[in-house]
Amino acid sequence: MEESLLHTRLRAAAGPRTYRQLAQLTGSNSETVRRYMLGQAPSVEFLSAFCTTLNLNAEWLLTGRGPMHRGEVKGHTLREANPHELLNAVAETLERLLVRVERVEVFLQTLEVRLRAAPGVPSDHGAPTPGVCVRAGEQPAALPR
Repeated sequence: MEESLLHTRLRAAAGPRTYRQLAQLTGSNSETVRRYMLGQAPSVEFLSAFCTTLNLNAEWLLTGRGPMHRGEVKGHTLREANPHELLNAVAETLERLLVRVERVEVFLQTLEVRLRAAPGVPSDHGAPTPGVCVRAGEQPAALPR
């Protein structure tokens, strides 16, 4: 039987691991793993578990394109992208960040309103609560709880 490039990549990614070790990593039967590694078409579930547990880039495993490991995909993509794609990615990231900053601002405003409305909580960063008289140079007395 002629060896497919997929099977060549499967064995390269598996390295020195035994069929039993691969079976444990992928939740498969070791005999099934042996057949897959020797040329039988692997199931989608096996390929998914194989990529996940070995941190493989699925595109590399299936097509041979891109880096072998998932951790290298981002750098590879950035090196291969054209300036237009990079600018679009930066713009989308900035838009997402702006939305998050707006949500944080709304949260802080809500928190500030709730704190000011709480009885006995000083307002304006330590200034006395309105209606409490303090002489110049004195610290306000602790409010009863």
